[in-house]
Amino acid sequence: MKMETKRRGVGVRLSGGVLLLSLSAMLGCEAMMGRIVDGAVDRQANSTRVELLEDDALHVFLCGTGSPLADADSAAACTMVIAGGKVYVIDVGPGSQEVAQLAGMPTRALGGVFLTHFHSDHIGELGEWATQSWIAGRTGPFIVYGPPGVDRVVGGFKEAYRQDDEYRIAHHDIENLPRTATEWVPHTVPYETGPGTKVLDEGGLVVTAFAVDHKPVEPAVGYRFDYKGRSVVISGDTDKSSNLESIAKGADLLIHEVLVKRLIAQVSDALGEAGEPRLQRLSSDILDYHTSPSEAAESANAAGVDTLVFTHLVPPVPGPLREWLFMRDVEAGDVDVMLGEDGMMFRLPVGSDSIEIDS
Repeated sequence: MKMETKRRGVGVRLSGGVLLLSLSAMLGCEAMMGRIVDGAVDRQANSTRVELLEDDALHVFLCGTGSPLADADSAAACTMVIAGGKVYVIDVGPGSQEVAQLAGMPTRALGGVFLTHFHSDHIGELGEWATQSWIAGRTGPFIVYGPPGVDRVVGGFKEAYRQDDEYRIAHHDIENLPRTATEWVPHTVPYETGPGTKVLDEGGLVVTAFAVDHKPVEPAVGYRFDYKGRSVVISGDTDKSSNLESIAKGADLLIHEVLVKRLIAQVSDALGEAGEPRLQRLSSDILDYHTSPSEAAESANAAGVDTLVFTHLVPPVPGPLREWLFMRDVEAGDVDVMLGEDGMMFRLPVGSDSIEIDS
């Protein structure tokens, strides 16, 4: 009986010691977690890179280098240009807004969205760009440029998000989320071959729209951005385009879509042999309205651009294989050629011919 009592006493003391140690560990862990949370909150509160708006440079940020095919490493088509104190977004594929937000892009200064065409992987996150830039602090209307048909796209998304806008205004007060920012304003850019059309000229930035070859998808355009002697051209989706080569003459940077045609053709043949005629047709159809990496390099050299960056990467391939697959047939010539990745930032300082890359 005494032995049993003694054991219970030891057990009680041990349990108490373990409890005290556990409590101390919990309190220490809680304090440590509190510090981690506080740090995360501070970083989130101060994460917006407003210095990009004040820098006298042309910035290009890749917020989506993927395609309609699922890719865990890439959002769908999206390129951001920052110049003259404003942010401009070219195409808004699914996942792109999150990439920009996590990178701290100052979307409160969104000056406009430029759509190249109306495939789903280029317009799918239009509503989220409108909403999240509004929450970030945008007070002016949501302006969307695009080829003929843009008013229809804008009208549909605006109607789909109308109730959400009203919920937020009612909940958070109109001073915090001004109603002016819920206005959507479409601007139709001309679709015509030739030298292109100036569609924006403000704050030292000039934007030119030009026709590309994405047939049977028409209209489809690309855009050239010029800011104080620095320039970037975004191809949109296109087959190899002589018009793009003409517009891109002398540009510092060319962001060009690519598709590995040889591999997709092999996939299409294999699907046919496997008795999948529908999938064979779908895969073979995309071969004639995209550009291969080697063709994009040819266009970059013909245009005399300094740097070529591949985007809209088809097919999605993970890890080190991606670099090999997209670069293996490329003859770079006089152009620096690289594979785009979500989150890459290019800085083109005014008064210089340098391109600084932050990946």
